[in-house]
Amino acid sequence: MKIITTLPGRTLFIFALCAALFAPAAAAQTHFDHDSKADLAVFRPAEGSWYLFSSESQTATTTEWGLASDKLAPADYDGDGLTDLAVWRPATGVWYILYSRDGKFDAIHWGAKLYIPNGYVADEPVPADYDGDGRADIAVWRPVSGVWYVLESSRDFDPKDADYFQWGKLGDIPVVADYDGDRRADRAVFRSTENRWYVYQSSNQAWKTDVFGQAGWDRLVAADYTGDERADFAVYRRGTWLIKDSATNEIYTFRFGTATDTAVPADYNGDGLTDLGVFRNGVWYVMETLTGNVSVFNFGTEGDVPATALNVKPSIVPVP
Repeated sequence: MKIITTLPGRTLFIFALCAALFAPAAAAQTHFDHDSKADLAVFRPAEGSWYLFSSESQTATTTEWGLASDKLAPADYDGDGLTDLAVWRPATGVWYILYSRDGKFDAIHWGAKLYIPNGYVADEPVPADYDGDGRADIAVWRPVSGVWYVLESSRDFDPKDADYFQWGKLGDIPVVADYDGDRRADRAVFRSTENRWYVYQSSNQAWKTDVFGQAGWDRLVAADYTGDERADFAVYRRGTWLIKDSATNEIYTFRFGTATDTAVPADYNGDGLTDLGVFRNGVWYVMETLTGNVSVFNFGTEGDVPATALNVKPSIVPVP
């Protein structure tokens, strides 16, 4: 694949090499084993089944968990370093979490599908570690009000101690990530009417905004591509990746994928940097950020939902 950069004679890989020497491992993404590499995983709506492939043992497993109408919400809720299978059911507002630690499960009511004059609008599940305890919190963002409702894991998911925070409005897209490097998820939205990112930084309670991307054309793929432990603003535009370095604000452009591919960025080789990846009818194409090496994996089939695509968001959504 050809690598295009906005800086002649310099590629993102060179910068990433320097950053990776000092950066600790990235936070867990889709880890179903203990080797620090993101594992291949898909949800098959027709069956309500998850198909998981362990990069450590090179074995595949299948687990039935969820319905085709559920919103997928896998994350590490029990703090064992492994991703737990989880779904949120809009019809009932219930989270179903299957813990990897002991095989037990929880059914927790949090969130709703609300009626407004022009129809129904469901909450958006946004699980992440907002309190910095190493466990994902149960959370939803409510489009009709822009309010974030968070059940913190450090408070045992107790609704009486829930955290409420208003940020965003109808038409915004939630783009949760750790943008300030304090190991806590920041509440953030992308406003398509402005092509602007709005981030509330948990480290200093200060706002950060930036215009980046083209609503309707792009998929939002914010992640740490440079190894400085801070998520970079990034978009996937019909086969082209545009990444804005969080440290320098320089923009790097890469051609990798096609217009119809599903973007699946994740750290597939365990070096602490997010790699570029696309999913195409059951085939995964991954380009390592550090080396530029390309790998191809066959896992899944047409119609499957790759788990590493769940943090990828549309840049525009219909407003009732």
